Amino acid sequence: MGRPPVNNALNMAIPRISAGQQTQSDDRHPVKWLTDIEKACLITNFEKRDWVRAGVDVHDCTDWNFYWANIHNVRQLFNPDSGLRLNDNQLVNHFPNHYELTRKDLMVKNIKRYRKDLEKEGDPVADRDDTGRYVHLDFIPVTYILPADYSLFVEEFRKNPQSVWIMKPTGKARGIGIFIINKLSQIKKWSTQGIRQPSLHQPTKDAYVISRYIENPLLVGGKKFDLRLYVLVTSYRPLRCYMYKQGFARFCTVKYNADVSDLDNIFVHLTNVSIQKGAEDYNAEHGGKWNLQNLRIHLEARFGHAKTNKLFENINWQVVHSLKAVQNVMVNDKHCFECYGYDIIIDETLKPWLVEVNASPSLTATTSSDRIMKHTLLHDVLSVLCPDGRMPDLRQPHQPTKEQLGQFELLYDEEAAQWLKEEAEAARQSSRTGLARGLAATSRTASSASLGGLGGAGGGTAPMRQASAKGGRRGSVTNVSGGGWK
Repeated sequence: MGRPPVNNALNMAIPRISAGQQTQSDDRHPVKWLTDIEKACLITNFEKRDWVRAGVDVHDCTDWNFYWANIHNVRQLFNPDSGLRLNDNQLVNHFPNHYELTRKDLMVKNIKRYRKDLEKEGDPVADRDDTGRYVHLDFIPVTYILPADYSLFVEEFRKNPQSVWIMKPTGKARGIGIFIINKLSQIKKWSTQGIRQPSLHQPTKDAYVISRYIENPLLVGGKKFDLRLYVLVTSYRPLRCYMYKQGFARFCTVKYNADVSDLDNIFVHLTNVSIQKGAEDYNAEHGGKWNLQNLRIHLEARFGHAKTNKLFENINWQVVHSLKAVQNVMVNDKHCFECYGYDIIIDETLKPWLVEVNASPSLTATTSSDRIMKHTLLHDVLSVLCPDGRMPDLRQPHQPTKEQLGQFELLYDEEAAQWLKEEAEAARQSSRTGLARGLAATSRTASSASLGGLGGAGGGTAPMRQASAKGGRRGSVTNVSGGGWK
């Protein structure tokens, strides 16, 4: 397949990695790249580093250093029957069982299990209020998996028969198969057709998740929107992740209406670009998107700086705990990394809700600014993983510099957080005077060392501070005022 065309603005936006920036060994052995996703933002970034293509047939090629693969080929790559063993100079863009987070039903199961585990341990991060709601970990809507949880869903629905629910197939993307219901009769077939339970390794078209619909979304210009944020994970154990500063908001083309008569209008309720492109009022110039900086400016003007900062701090909190929810079940292969696409909806109280996590966020550009943003995103991903275009070398772990991070910010570094925890513990065991000095010193560095985060807020979120005051254990923050994580 031929290479997609790339415009001049794109070439100017992505800096070329000069040969002088590469090591001598790299010049003798150029990095070999492989991909089964023919996208300009990928190929341009590879070529600007003077990397060379390893081959066209991804199924027969094993002599590569950097493989950007689709999720189906990754499954085959890590199949024990393939007989392939990766070496210390090979990186691939998915963890073997990434679906633990990126398949809708498994994401919900893992987050629910994570919350229960914390409750059993008595961790204050899993505290509930008088109504039984999680105080700090209530960031996914009430959700059931059909057909397995049909009886539980019916019981919940009958408590509030006027409620609205949204149904999504577990293994599809781009809004395919989604519909909204407000009557049990609309899903009775799911309880009578004997649909089989989905396999943990192979999604089926029959399994659905059904979630309480966010009926009070925050509106801009009367329209519903969601956020697409990019999170780079380079390791799960210890957990190390980065937040990208250039996400965007995706808007519906038709003004929001909560009337039940409009539940079938996908242009009112579903923000997926692939759906909105079919609307009569779709604007191809801006693609129904607003970059994150513009959204922040709007929110700060409307709600103030403090409330906007708290919103994005809470999003950071949700991202880290969603990753911690799968940390112990994820196969932490050192050859793997993941650039996730997080989808977040904000309600009218400025409460963020995690909708889903995408393993393969779209690299297709709908506008010129979208194209430049995605090229820059890929440039920064590669710079974090292979600084200065060098050969991947897993024997020599590195910490990316500020320049190499580009638009990424360190969101959570478990190793650094553990070090800070030990430092604080050592200070506590010295003397009262030493304790005061140690905590003061630690609090000044905790945020920058372990939590970067969208918007650069370092004081810790409200749930961080409350959990810290209670002395939370695993999954909570360190007991210092700077807002570091534990």
